[in-house]
Parts: sequence; structure tokens; C-alpha cells
Amino acid sequence: MIHYIFDDEQNPMDNVTINLGTDRPLYQYVIKALKSMEIIQLMRLNPIKDAPKETYPFLIVGNFKWNPHPDPSELQTRRRETGTKIQTKSIADIRVGLLDFDIVWGARDKNKFLEKHVDHNTLLIPIADDQGRYLLDNELYTEYQLVDKFLYPSGANSVTLKSLLPIVVRRSEHDLISMDGYVVTCTKVMDVMIFKTYESIITCFMHITSPLSFLGVYPIVQYTDKIIDDKNDFEYFQPIKDRDIYIKAYRKGLDEFEYVRSIVYMLIQVIKEYEPMDLDELRDPSWWVYQLSYYPNNEIEHRGACNVMHVARMLDSISAWELPIPECDKRNMVSLLRYVLQTEFTDVNIYSFENKRIRLNEVISTIVTAKVSDNLKRLFRYGILGKTKDAEASMKFSPNLIISKIHSLGTIHTTDFTNDMDYYQSLKVTRKGQLAA
Repeated sequence: MIHYIFDDEQNPMDNVTINLGTDRPLYQYVIKALKSMEIIQLMRLNPIKDAPKETYPFLIVGNFKWNPHPDPSELQTRRRETGTKIQTKSIADIRVGLLDFDIVWGARDKNKFLEKHVDHNTLLIPIADDQGRYLLDNELYTEYQLVDKFLYPSGANSVTLKSLLPIVVRRSEHDLISMDGYVVTCTKVMDVMIFKTYESIITCFMHITSPLSFLGVYPIVQYTDKIIDDKNDFEYFQPIKDRDIYIKAYRKGLDEFEYVRSIVYMLIQVIKEYEPMDLDELRDPSWWVYQLSYYPNNEIEHRGACNVMHVARMLDSISAWELPIPECDKRNMVSLLRYVLQTEFTDVNIYSFENKRIRLNEVISTIVTAKVSDNLKRLFRYGILGKTKDAEASMKFSPNLIISKIHSLGTIHTTDFTNDMDYYQSLKVTRKGQLAA
């Protein structure tokens, strides 16, 4: 009877299938991470006085060549010099391929002329077998990471988007009051964390030409320097008293669309904070780039558009590759933030497998992504006026970058346990945050 019950009992979960995604070859993730260095080209979008564009730094990563079956002689990367003797040792018991690539870049020399360089690099890339196992130091390793597909709740009225740098978006509610006393509630006023402090999300769009069009609210919302006879249809808002800067919004648009109301409220608050003198400054992207600088005394002219740069690099290329949203909404960080503004995220269940995906090779590629991020931070520090000597170190990658970091960072590791009763002690789970299981 017992055998009958267990043999014939049907499990209601037998037919449940959940798509946890697929993993690409590691070298493809590495190429994607390396190409993200080209974000340095954004510096050319914000020219400065007395610095011709032909002297601005540039960077291109290309000429990729993937060799999954290198000759053993090509893996002699361990080198030792003793007196006059040079010894090389092959890396044995390892399954790797070679990824060759060139970095073509330019920066100023000591005479302020553009100096061009080509640096060749080679990276050893571990190769997984059909079971997703790496062979390193005569040991087979495998590790899967279960992560959120897009975002997870990270606090009261806030969510965090998955990316190289945490993209934390906080939501609040405020009342919007026009010059004629029209009152409406805005429930989608958003702040985004930049440099560990919250800023209005609208500041991330002010460096764009025609931000109202980019956000999809023009002509419902418009800038103007005077009030005309159209108050039957429009409400007017004056962020700064005694200054001819007005925001006018179509009343039906304010009544019907929460998105429109929140955009108007955030624009008013940003204008109050940064105080443009007139409509020309308000509409000038370069003025906003200068004002949004986080460096003291507005040293942005010497170090580049730091706010723009930081916002741009918050979304790394691999995260954008994997985000389950339309391509047009993940081309860059401002597109993603616009998507966040225009989308409702309710009842996000971090425990549901429908909101999860598994990654293996992508985890290993974060070693290169982190290295690229450090290099970009160094390059942004010097900005448009960076010199060749400041950039040289950022153009070289150690061939053993992944191999040497793969153990020290704990990306791949072994756990020794005697029996099943010991193993559970090494497991960890959190209800919220990046380690959520």
C-alpha cells in the first residue's frame, strides 16, 4: 500500500516550467565589458573654452581575435628572472582560450597636442565544458548565481536596478500648485542615488537637448518667458519669483497623467535649486553640465562632465545586454531612467523564480567589468585635459587578470564539509538586497 501511494501520487509542480535564462560564452561577456571603455567619447559632447576638439581624448577597443585552442607555448605567462637566467613555466591543467584585442587611444602630450597610441592586449579566458565546469589547477569548478532579472525592493518606496553600480531609485509624493491655485497630487516624484547622495532624477536629463521632448511630455509641458491668453487650457507655474521663467502645462494632461504631473513638479524643484537666470540658460545643455558638477569651484572644465559621466557609467554594457526590457529603453542610462519614470513597478516578488535568472559566465566577466570601471574612474578624474602619462596605465590589462582574481575574489571556490549536516552552515540568505536568494 505504501509503495502504491508513493508511486502513483502526482506532484502538482511536475509540469511547472520556469525560464531562468541562458548564459553566453565568457569571451563574449568580456568583449562587451571592454567595449564599454569607449564611453570616454562622451567628453567630446561637452566642449570647453580654449580647448579645440581635435585635442580631446578618444578611445576605441577593437581587433578582437578569439582563439579557443591556443598552443601550449602561448600559455607560458609565468616568468622568473634569476641573475642572467630567464625561466618561463607553462600553466598546466587548465582549460583557457586567448582573447587578443587592441586599444586605440589618444591624449594630450606635454605640448597639448593629441598623441595617438595603439596598445595590444591578451587575456586568458577560462572555458566552461558542456556541464558549465571550469578546469583550473587540475580542479573542476562550477558555480551558478541566482539574481534578479531587473530590480528588487531595497527600502521604503525605493527599488534598486541590477547593474555594475547600484542604481537606487526612491519615490515620494507631493502636491503641485499652480499660480492660479490649481492643486494636484504627484505620486511619482523620483530621486536617484548619484555619488552616494540622492538627486532629483530629472537632473539626469537636463544636459540633453530638448529634454521635454526626450521625456515625451512636449508640447503638453513647455518652457516660456511670459504668460499669454491661454489660461482656459493651460496652468502656469513660476519656480522663481521675479524671474521670467515659467512652466506651462496643459490642464487635461495634468488631470489625466500622473507622469506629466510628476515631471512638472520635479522641473520646478530643480529650477529652484540651480536658479538659471533666464530661459536661455534653462535651455542650454552646457550650462546644466557645468552646474551639475560635483567638483569644488566647478572645476568641470578641467575634469569633464562628472555628473553626465557618472550617470552614463552606472549602467554597464553587460547588465544592459541582459535586462528584459525593449532595446530602445536600454541603449544608455538616460533611456533606462526614462523607462523607470514611465513604468509602474508594483508587487515585485523577489522570491518568485519568474523574476530571477541564473548566470555563470557572466559572474566571471564581472572581474573585467570591475577593472574597466576602475580605469574609467581614473580617466574621468583628468577629463578632457588628461595627458598621455595619466592614461597609459589604464590601457594595459594583465593576461592573468581573470585567472589571478578568480580565486582571490571568491568567484570560484571550494567548500569542504564532512556530511550533509555541516553543509547548511555555509549557506546564506537575505530577504532584501543584492544577496537575495
